[in-house]
Amino acid sequence: MSRVSVVVPVHGNAALTRRCLELVLADLPPDCEVVVVDDASADETPELLVSFGERIRVLRMEENVGFARACNEGAAAAAGELLVFLNNDTEPRAGWLEALVACAEREPGADAIGAKLVYPTGTVQHAGVVFGQDGYPHNLYAGLPEEHPAVNRSRRLQAVTAACMLVRRVSFERVDGFDEGYENSLEDVDLCLRIGAGGGEVHYCPEAVVVHLESVSRGRRDRFERSVDLYRRRWREQVRRDDLSIYAEDGLIEVEYPASYPLRIEVSPQLASVDDARESEAEELLESYARRTSDLLAEVMRLTALAGAPAEPPESGPETGRSSDHRALLAEASRLEEEARTLQERFVKAGGKGVATSFSATDQLGYRRLVERIRDAVLEEVPAAAQVLVVSRGDRGLVDLGELDAGHFPQGPEGRYLGHHPRDSDDAIAQLEALREAGAEYLVLPATSFWWLDHYEELAARLRERCEGTELGFCTIYRLAPLRATPGERVG
Repeated sequence: MSRVSVVVPVHGNAALTRRCLELVLADLPPDCEVVVVDDASADETPELLVSFGERIRVLRMEENVGFARACNEGAAAAAGELLVFLNNDTEPRAGWLEALVACAEREPGADAIGAKLVYPTGTVQHAGVVFGQDGYPHNLYAGLPEEHPAVNRSRRLQAVTAACMLVRRVSFERVDGFDEGYENSLEDVDLCLRIGAGGGEVHYCPEAVVVHLESVSRGRRDRFERSVDLYRRRWREQVRRDDLSIYAEDGLIEVEYPASYPLRIEVSPQLASVDDARESEAEELLESYARRTSDLLAEVMRLTALAGAPAEPPESGPETGRSSDHRALLAEASRLEEEARTLQERFVKAGGKGVATSFSATDQLGYRRLVERIRDAVLEEVPAAAQVLVVSRGDRGLVDLGELDAGHFPQGPEGRYLGHHPRDSDDAIAQLEALREAGAEYLVLPATSFWWLDHYEELAARLRERCEGTELGFCTIYRLAPLRATPGERVG
């Protein structure tokens, strides 16, 4: 029986799989096996896997079953007492597997162990998972340099990512593996939380380093919201919201306690910015620039990986000090975004000509432009004195509609984003109707939220039947009318 089984689920992207497997096999310790689960790849992946011969074991799915099922099938076929799940969009650094195994030996109580994941530029993608004050999981220290001391602390956490995760077989089987109700998102968080609920431990091992080309592999966006809904119902009110305590442990937040309030709180600028109304415009501009730059970097890495060229760190961008020209930063971000979109179009036109056999352009880079188009459309279509709701996940840019009275939907008592989506259509209708009765006159549904019309079917039906809608392709603007039936009236 092998001591360690590396389970690699793959779905297409043969070039990525080749690179990943070559690195794994070149650094594979004795008494370890590699099990590749081909999740019904339609490209040249089957032929590629055959070329590795007996160095790997291959399990072929006849239909696409998704990440959770593929991992479960791979674990069942594997022989190891330690299961290591590894994405095919990764490039493990030398010694990564030995570090994970050494951590398992050093920490006998650790049922699951996660690696440090970094982008090719050397910035962190994952140093474990923390749970924010919103109750949702977040990758710890994403965006920090990989050599930051806080990133390199071994620690016990509630969850880590399965992009590279060791799990003891006995623990994996005790909780019946990954929950296949999740669809390519949050299966790993759910697995870790179930292990923890049973008394097990989850650890982070910074010595195991893997370069992760996040989101290059299997698509997630279309099914993400369904997984979030399952997570929300099962775990959001159960998890320990631990992000602030970890920041304090790492010295990134310090609190001084004088004899009377207010407290004095110091926050590292690497961790967060303080929301000061006097500088809200500058902070919003910097936040927008940082978001665009991050999206641009992720797409450049994806395109580079698909082209098979070595990834080079980008040159340093403009300075972002208080004296900087913030408008110039946004202009530069827009210019870079257009360049990346041009590169995307070239890949699409190239089709399967040796570059990428199944390339599709990410929607991240166009998001800021989408926000601007929505703002212009709403200002043109909606009367100046109207109250507007915008379906969002808390993005302040979406509700920045000039002089219009605009707010998030759904929203909490103080008008802030509620923090989660409605439970079902009845809940969505009730929340929207309450806001309409309180004065909301229009609802804006951005293209990024068109999935609402499929997920909340009854809400969609009410909007179609009872509200005048202006469909613009990138958003739909509804003039709100009563969504509930009046006495004696039948809806639908």
